[in-house]
Amino acid sequence: PRLLKVSQAEVGRPQPLRAEPTPPMKLLPDPQRIRKAALNGKSSAPAADQGLGQGAEIAIGLLVFFGIGAGIDWLVGTTPVFMIALTVFCAVGQFVRVWYGYEARMRHLEADRSRSATAHQHTAEAGEAQR
Repeated sequence: PRLLKVSQAEVGRPQPLRAEPTPPMKLLPDPQRIRKAALNGKSSAPAADQGLGQGAEIAIGLLVFFGIGAGIDWLVGTTPVFMIALTVFCAVGQFVRVWYGYEARMRHLEADRSRSATAHQHTAEAGEAQR
């Protein structure tokens, strides 16, 4: 450690704090990474983040339809018929949306897996054809 020489006059005086420059916090994802993922058709977020996002979409959708149903029931003066009907409608719609999204993603991953499983065979055949 370096020792600093301090005069007697400076001993009683408080010294200003010198903050070292810190790197900026990374609150948002890298825009280049997002653009690259969008062009490739692949998501840059891990599966856990995607699941969390889907869960939030489902919850918000259910709350919105619940609120709309409650508002209609209040305006019309009915029992919670619209509230229940719109909530069930939203839940079924969200389930169907998630199901079809899952099916499409699995078909895409299966196709990628089958292509990568035989990719080495195609490159070997191409190399032999050049001889």
